[in-house]
Amino acid sequence: MKVVFTGASGHLGTALRACLEKRGHEAVGLTSKELDLRDDTAVTYLGSFLKDRPVVVHLAAWHPPATAATDALDRRRLLEVNVMGTMRVLEACRGGQVSAVVYASSFEVYGRPESSRIDEDHPTRPLSDYGATKLAGEDHLLAFSYEESTRVVALRMPAVYGPGEKTPRLLPSCLGKVARGERPVVEGDGGDLRDQLYVDDAAKAIALAIETESATGIFNVADGEPHSVAEIARLAMKVAGMGGDPATAERKKPRLDFHMSIATARRELGFVPDIAIEEGMRRQLASIRGK
Repeated sequence: MKVVFTGASGHLGTALRACLEKRGHEAVGLTSKELDLRDDTAVTYLGSFLKDRPVVVHLAAWHPPATAATDALDRRRLLEVNVMGTMRVLEACRGGQVSAVVYASSFEVYGRPESSRIDEDHPTRPLSDYGATKLAGEDHLLAFSYEESTRVVALRMPAVYGPGEKTPRLLPSCLGKVARGERPVVEGDGGDLRDQLYVDDAAKAIALAIETESATGIFNVADGEPHSVAEIARLAMKVAGMGGDPATAERKKPRLDFHMSIATARRELGFVPDIAIEEGMRRQLASIRGK
């Protein structure tokens, strides 16, 4: 199957190309240098690749350095890339140009959890501008599906980690510290729960969404296990061969637990994550160390 995807030079885009080619698909990846989603010329340029009704996977997005502290310039860029850029991708796909569209969304669309295990019916009330733009992308995707009678899938993913990750987050921060021989710092008891997803498993989920022609709508995708901040810090030390415990500091933010159910993805996509967090962190640390 021919698959055209945006964000080809990104962390997930690189893994997706390898995954698609391994599974026998024709992978056509477009980078931000080729496809500027802030410009209307993107519609025509992307359209030139949409021969023979391929599947389009839209990965390209902009993520601010800190989603909880965006300024006016950040918000403008978020709108230009994540909302208007998504609209341009969908515009290129109109008129029967594609067989399906798969969209990489985010757990941040949910906002503050109202239950200990979040399924796809959980209210969507983003707390960040980034989350709001990803939710807008979902809404435009669903509208496109109705208007064009085209299959669409949105995958809501947590922090995607693994070799090549550049976004500053908890897990890579811990690995960066242990790579320098430093102990990770845990605020409070470190009991806050978070979801994680290894990059190869994220790529696999996208491939399954492409291949499962009955699949449509929104799916949570993660490794299926809640991981505490303290656990991630301890695992970072373990894979680095460091003894002792993480450093501790006074808690600065209220505790916030977040855990998505992936039952729907398991049932309808056949998604089963392959990489446990310890192994994934071991691989990422080896990459950081250049091994």
